[in-house]
Amino acid sequence: MMEFRIDEYLLHLEKQLLQEAKEHKIILTRKWAKDFPNESAVYIFRENGHICYVGETGSLRGRMTDILNTKNHTVRRNIGNHYYSHLSDYEKPSSRKGFSEHIESLLNERLESSLTISYIVVKLGRKELEERLFDKLNPKFSLKGKRSSKIN
Repeated sequence: MMEFRIDEYLLHLEKQLLQEAKEHKIILTRKWAKDFPNESAVYIFRENGHICYVGETGSLRGRMTDILNTKNHTVRRNIGNHYYSHLSDYEKPSSRKGFSEHIESLLNERLESSLTISYIVVKLGRKELEERLFDKLNPKFSLKGKRSSKIN
């Protein structure tokens, strides 16, 4: 009985996020980031309407501030690696080093023109919802979470 209720709860959250949550344009400014609630949430990025990243966070406002800097957010690094690794000034970024100024500029343009974000505040079960959506959607810029029991 309890397992059914948990699954029902997660299914309800999934529907909220995928079908009901408003899509927000990406505007890479601190003001934009501060407009998000400072609460726990699950969020998705869509690239040209297709879900490409699923994430969860204890502070949505903090996480959106992180997306302003390649060193702080995986989705920036993954999108940059995907689209710009063929360029001559490409060097793989890390949590200590971003892309070249040229690639950062191209990446910012792509994020603002092609991506949107939707989110829901989730007080309980955000990690489970993120992993459930990852398994269902296999978003191209998400990497398998460390918490998952299905890591190969």
